[in-house]
Amino acid sequence: MSCAMSWPIKLRTMSFAITLGVVFVESVMASMLIALMLWVFGVATAATLCKIFAVIAMLVSLSIALQSHVRPTRLRRRAINGSNA
Repeated sequence: MSCAMSWPIKLRTMSFAITLGVVFVESVMASMLIALMLWVFGVATAATLCKIFAVIAMLVSLSIALQSHVRPTRLRRRAINGSNA
């Protein structure tokens, strides 16, 4: 009998999608202030800034979501041996 349990693929997919969405929204919210300041000071147009920060937000989201869902599960030695102590 194996002590390591794995989530069903449907739950893993749902978890990945939720993580990706939450991190994407957080990335967009964090970059809005930077984009606003660059637009106010005339560094770039609003359309250019939206494109740049959308790509950056998606890359950050993918890197965080993939790292948190693809890495192998590390079990403690107690869990592997079946000990409750």
